[in-house]
Amino acid sequence: MSEHMLVHLNVVRPLGPFSASHPHAQYFFDQLPHVFARAKADDGMYWHNHGARLPDGTYGEMSDLLALQTDRTEDNFHILTMAAWQDVRAMHRFAYRDELHREGMKTLRGWVDRTQGPTMVMWWATKGTRVALEDGWNRLHQLREDGPSVEAFTLQNRFPPPD
Repeated sequence: MSEHMLVHLNVVRPLGPFSASHPHAQYFFDQLPHVFARAKADDGMYWHNHGARLPDGTYGEMSDLLALQTDRTEDNFHILTMAAWQDVRAMHRFAYRDELHREGMKTLRGWVDRTQGPTMVMWWATKGTRVALEDGWNRLHQLREDGPSVEAFTLQNRFPPPD
């Protein structure tokens, strides 16, 4: 059995001005507790963490987003979800086979700004490690700047766990 776990960070940056009353925002925040409960019950997941990267570069809780309202797209925050998995197969099974999660991705596809590059990054960490959202954010930017590597990769260009 591997000494490593797969960590992934997924980033959602809403398109356009943001308001918690927007139908996509309402759908997202209504579905979130259900998706997180299913993720927590998944035997392939070790832990998950979520929050937001605010426009000023600080990190906040999901509840902080409900009070935010932006008038300009460049003011938008980033919603961050990070999880640690047994392996790529476990992460892929939940992300793409769990009906609720898959339906949410499909519904919100048009609400996500993808102009800044990849919105998901993965890497291997020693089992038991807890990773800060900022560390995941830095890995995402490493992927965007340098392309896939053992430190920051994608599902399409992934690397095996270290020996």
